[in-house]
Amino acid sequence: MERLAASVLSKVGVLVPPWLLLGLLTVAGLVSHHWWGQPPEVTWAAIGCTLGVTVLTGLTWAVSHQRRLIGRAHSTLTTALVGGWFTAATVTGLGHPVMQGTLFFGGATLALSWNIRTVIRRATGDEADHGADALGSLFDRAKDQVGLKGTRVRAIEVNDHKVKGLMNLPPGEKTADDAIKATDRIESGMKLPPGSVIVARDDDRADRAFMTVSDPRAIRRPISWPGPSLPSGSVNQPVRIGLYQDGDDMRFRFVGFHLQIMGATGSGKSIGGAWNICAELMTRHDAAIFSIDISKDDQTMGPLREGLHRFEHTKAGAVALIRAIHAAIPQRTKWLAEHGYSDWEEGCGLTYWYLHIEEIAKLVSELGADDEEKLGEILKEIRSAGGSVILSLQRADYTQIPTLFRSQMAKMCFGLKDPDDVKFGVSARQRKADVAPHEWEDHYPGMALLDARGIPVTHYAMPLRTYAWGRNSAEARAAMTAHAAAYPASVKQVDEFTAALARPTTANSALAAASTPPPGGASNTSGQADEPAEDEFAADFADLLADAAELVIHAQHASPAMLQRKLRITWEDCLRLIEALERKSIIGPPDPDNEARPVFVKPSDPGAADLIDQLRHRGDVVTAALADAGDPDPSITAGPKEEIRQPTPEEADALRADAPTVKLEPVQARALVHAWLRQRHQSGRHTIKVSDEDLTEVRQRTGLGRAWIYKVLDDLTSRGVLNAAKAGSSKTYTIADMSPLEGDDYDAAA
Repeated sequence: MERLAASVLSKVGVLVPPWLLLGLLTVAGLVSHHWWGQPPEVTWAAIGCTLGVTVLTGLTWAVSHQRRLIGRAHSTLTTALVGGWFTAATVTGLGHPVMQGTLFFGGATLALSWNIRTVIRRATGDEADHGADALGSLFDRAKDQVGLKGTRVRAIEVNDHKVKGLMNLPPGEKTADDAIKATDRIESGMKLPPGSVIVARDDDRADRAFMTVSDPRAIRRPISWPGPSLPSGSVNQPVRIGLYQDGDDMRFRFVGFHLQIMGATGSGKSIGGAWNICAELMTRHDAAIFSIDISKDDQTMGPLREGLHRFEHTKAGAVALIRAIHAAIPQRTKWLAEHGYSDWEEGCGLTYWYLHIEEIAKLVSELGADDEEKLGEILKEIRSAGGSVILSLQRADYTQIPTLFRSQMAKMCFGLKDPDDVKFGVSARQRKADVAPHEWEDHYPGMALLDARGIPVTHYAMPLRTYAWGRNSAEARAAMTAHAAAYPASVKQVDEFTAALARPTTANSALAAASTPPPGGASNTSGQADEPAEDEFAADFADLLADAAELVIHAQHASPAMLQRKLRITWEDCLRLIEALERKSIIGPPDPDNEARPVFVKPSDPGAADLIDQLRHRGDVVTAALADAGDPDPSITAGPKEEIRQPTPEEADALRADAPTVKLEPVQARALVHAWLRQRHQSGRHTIKVSDEDLTEVRQRTGLGRAWIYKVLDDLTSRGVLNAAKAGSSKTYTIADMSPLEGDDYDAAA
């Protein structure tokens, strides 16, 4: 009986308030007439009541704007009628029959109308009449079942794509983490599709959280790229790469941090991540993109070539770029300090650098220990110099990239196939939110999660969809090629450091660069390239030889095929390397039945590291002699049985005339090179190649070999006089700063 009585009272009790208010209105009318119903007070009372009723009626209409039109009109009309009757009762009292009739019939009608609304609303569950409180009413139905009893939610933002609410949890009983863990149960209790509810902490209150309700199906279809968000603007402004589930643009300011892009094959990480980010960055006037992809060559980054300041797809080119960036970072930080900047700022005068490395795991496996260390130092230092790094890979565990690399990355994660991979691709707070990119697999390529500096707390766990560039790969590549051509890197105004690193990234620009005479010098009248690869083979061979030695020592396997696969060089160069390694007693002769060679040096040997360093600095004298000599006269041939003829006296005199009469001391030889360098700088010819005729003449005057001149140039590079850059098999030096040569000890001694 008690339960029955409680049930009846709960159902009848919601109908009582309108009748109770009707009784209170009657008493209020009697009291008001008694006090102010007689002249002259009645006149002022009538004026006051009329003004009050007008204000209350307008206020009711304004504050009920979230309700349907019928509910809004009903509330406003009730206020007007009640206020009008109270004004009339104050003036005339309740003794007049009209006042009694309106109270009986009109008051009862209004009370019954509110009873009808209450009954219908409770019976049908129609939440539309709640307006902005519809979210709270819907949540109230589910909160007890999901373990959030005592929690209240009220809507604070409503639009066509989402409803955002503020969740107040019972203090001391529940926290935002409890609500985050209950997200899937909230969706079930509210009868919403999976993924509809996103709960995020309120950083100002531990007992509050933000709840966003949106349709997860809205981003399961491709979204076409709408074009650049801020053409010719600064990279300091946010870039736009996609659309969030709630309909908001995915914007973030990509300055001052690094980004890791991870996703399974087919998840869309290359186009959704690398393409969309780089497409935005190349439209900004103060950004330069250097890209490396030794895994897929032109397959991924080829369409972006014209918008890139440099693109390397070989190991040699990648190593050269890493070393050049590593060497340039101290120069950029010094420049910023000299100009009064602690960090890169918009308008500071330096171009912001982005180093993008596609499939970083393959590059790390190919790099030597020294170059891997340089890449790690770039990650630690480039932000201070005005730059960020973008790394892309399929699984970011310790077997793929060093932990040092992963620890410095913001996280962008596309679809995954294995739930165990989630911990490597998302941030700590995303893991706490129980994000599930592994459930997308390859069904929704382009969907991703992003947690980086500047991402709102309401969106770090919300899925987004990156833009698609076409209905198929051919259409997408054509669209990206056209976009890159519209924003070519070659027309950007960049600082001197960027200009020193930049390289032609298209076939046409490379051909034009090769056919353009060097500044201040004559063009090559022979019609051939200014710098054939053979001219610098000896110096580049030293780096290749050291890389090859490090590779075979650690792999304990040596064959031309293995070197070609790992180093991505020609078969002829592989054979030269094998011969040189055998001369250095690092490997032995081939087995008659197998092309693989035995390796005599083991990684654990004490002198292995020193041996590799010696090869990198000294190279192989036999190979250098063969590359340096060439074939003086191809028309002269000789058979194996022909007698070796000694030169005639005239020929001997000619040979002695061509040779240097004296071999200069190292101090004098260096002074001669420094003097030539000053003359070169004054003439405005800042680019130097070892094959330059005037430098060759200087070297011949010293009586020293090519290895020595490379040693001198490398020393000048380490002192900051020159900047060195290597692409493929050629090395170029650029005069950077002549001040270290002022008062030089070599010149004084000479």
